[in-house]
Amino acid sequence: MRSILACVPCALFVAFGLAACGGDSGSSSPPGPDFRKDTDVVVSSPTNGETVDSPFVLEWTAGADVSSLRLDIDGETDLSAIDVGDGQGQLVVRLDVGRHRLDLVGLDEHGATLSDYALSLRVDDGTAPWVTITSPGDGAVQPNPVTFVVDASDEVQQVELLADGWSIGTVKPGQLLSYEFSGTGYARTIEARGSSADGELLATDSISLTVDPSTDPLPSTFNDTVLALVAGYPTDGSYGYYWPSGGSWYGTTQDLWYLDSLVATGDPEHLSYCSGITWETFMRAWQEIDRETGGDGSLNGLSVADLDDFRVDWFVRDLYGDGPGVAVLNYGIGEPVTRWQDVRPGDYVQIWRHSGSGHTFVFIDWLRDDSDNIIGVQYWSSQGSTDGISENEEYFGTSGSTLDPSFFYATRVYPPQDWIPWH
Repeated sequence: MRSILACVPCALFVAFGLAACGGDSGSSSPPGPDFRKDTDVVVSSPTNGETVDSPFVLEWTAGADVSSLRLDIDGETDLSAIDVGDGQGQLVVRLDVGRHRLDLVGLDEHGATLSDYALSLRVDDGTAPWVTITSPGDGAVQPNPVTFVVDASDEVQQVELLADGWSIGTVKPGQLLSYEFSGTGYARTIEARGSSADGELLATDSISLTVDPSTDPLPSTFNDTVLALVAGYPTDGSYGYYWPSGGSWYGTTQDLWYLDSLVATGDPEHLSYCSGITWETFMRAWQEIDRETGGDGSLNGLSVADLDDFRVDWFVRDLYGDGPGVAVLNYGIGEPVTRWQDVRPGDYVQIWRHSGSGHTFVFIDWLRDDSDNIIGVQYWSSQGSTDGISENEEYFGTSGSTLDPSFFYATRVYPPQDWIPWH
């Protein structure tokens, strides 16, 4: 049984938007017309993968083009024609214990779908121990190897993960477990068995997961050029962070030219945001390599219009989507890096947090615990928390503003001799 108990206005919310370059502590309203921000709906609480009690409060924001909302639960409409009012509000939702998928759908004035914000939740009754596979989500398709993260109630001290009945490892709640599967391309059942410190089984959870093949990226001298450029940017706050609520500025600190056309206007005060500054370093690195190798000034044959499509790909088209990886793969100049042990300094990365906010950066290094387990990432980008361009650190976790390992997209750009014709 499930039902909506109430729909009430709310005064305090984070700014809405696709949040491909947003942080939880700053604005998450993406700039530029390509992000379709006026059509977006976003759930700010609860966060994707979270375990909640029932009833719970669902907090949302909606863009200016959204006339009404519809809430679907497990594929069935529970409430339609939700009035958006001033673009923010709350729904009090009651759900049965177990896993549920929620879709908050934004509709235009004619009832056509503009956007769909999906999240997976697990409802707990508050009376018994529980364990949740927080990431990946149920029904996910993930490249090999897969990194799992589990959460649990305080009684659960260790969690064993099984794939189709075979144990693939044991972790503590909140720890990461990476596993490379021998077979890909079909659905598997992943089970989590939560136990007490003395081994008593206390709780279980399960998801369906399909594993895709991994990539085998080449080494790339492009990374060296990127890192050399990154080292030349000031990190004293003089190259600050700015994320406007609208307009067509692409977040670069300097003008960028391509085939004698101005393709991005640099900010006169050297302000930037993450998608813009990473695209800027990519363009500068490619142009430097093009000069050194005697190239013709063309990026694998792209026209000016093609380059703009490339940029839109880079800036991320969809919530929880890849950006740089999609761009370089579409135009034959690189490929994703799926094995974390293959990620190298100078690779580009798009991450998403459990909250739905995202960030684009240049990979610097992994953060590890005393047992050499990966727990986070060190990177270079532009972000509000460092007053602009600087290195920064973030950590993987199970909810909120921590990183979701299922949406960690690393990408490697290749030098021209390794490009593949794309048309």
